[in-house]
Amino acid sequence: MIGKYPVRLLSVLALIIGLAGTSWAKQQQGYKGYARGSALITAKELKQLIDAKDKKLVIIAAENDVEYRLGHIPGSFQVDRPAYEAPAATQNGVTGNLIDAAGFTKLAQGLGINKDSKVVVYDTKYDATRLWWAFLYYGKGDVRVLDGGIKAWKEAGYETAILAPDAARTGAFVAKVALPRSRVETPEILALKDPAKGQLWDNRDRKEYCGEELKRGAYRKGRIPWGKHSDWAIFKKKENAGEWLTAAEAQAILKKLGVDGKKDQYFFCQSGVRSTQAMFTFYLLGYPLNKLHNYDSSWIGWSKDASLPIETGCDLNPAVATAR
Repeated sequence: MIGKYPVRLLSVLALIIGLAGTSWAKQQQGYKGYARGSALITAKELKQLIDAKDKKLVIIAAENDVEYRLGHIPGSFQVDRPAYEAPAATQNGVTGNLIDAAGFTKLAQGLGINKDSKVVVYDTKYDATRLWWAFLYYGKGDVRVLDGGIKAWKEAGYETAILAPDAARTGAFVAKVALPRSRVETPEILALKDPAKGQLWDNRDRKEYCGEELKRGAYRKGRIPWGKHSDWAIFKKKENAGEWLTAAEAQAILKKLGVDGKKDQYFFCQSGVRSTQAMFTFYLLGYPLNKLHNYDSSWIGWSKDASLPIETGCDLNPAVATAR
């Protein structure tokens, strides 16, 4: 009998070591009912990490200058869109495309990010998932998004800062394209005219979709004829544009939209930012990564090419979805 205890002790120790080695982002599996709820983090959890002075923690505020200066999470580094957009000259005049691996490596290392860093991204509205997607594309798949964004942080009564933190120590993360299929361009979107090849979701607002509004940067009003409307905001709470609905609510929306889980899912908006909101929701729900694709050039790229078809007027497509 006595001889069994060392064996049991070793088994317990092995279990403890195994749990300790589990990815930090797996602690919240099932949050809000999502299969990948670990991709979200609450304000309370983030505050605990900050209070614990976790040296691996890197917080990114995906906000513009005004949003950041109105009060940000202490210790968070501002990363606005220009910091990770490729130069227009390298994208044939299409703005908003993601910088290359070398550029992203420089950005990440400047933030002090290493391979094992605990990266949390937050925003005011919808930019955090663009950075989440960029990290995923370049090989860091454990980045978490703050559910509720800066609004949830402030409503929890936590303090904010006005001044930016001191520059971080240079990190060692090296960006390499890990999921090439998560980023697609115009030829693949053109091929979706054949519905058997996948579903295309237009994540712009209704006025853009109907051709009633042309946002700065785009060249023509309208929509891609075979794209279905799915406004990015339908996956978030009306009272807080930074907070996700529950998995059950999101699933109900996808059912109403007519999502076919067997098909590949493609997303676009004006410049590949809002589209990542929808893509992230599908990811949270457990959809295979190899079936989720962000059209990086989005409407700016499509509208620039006069040879590509467009439609205007919502009466042309009765499938326009208003899910909420």
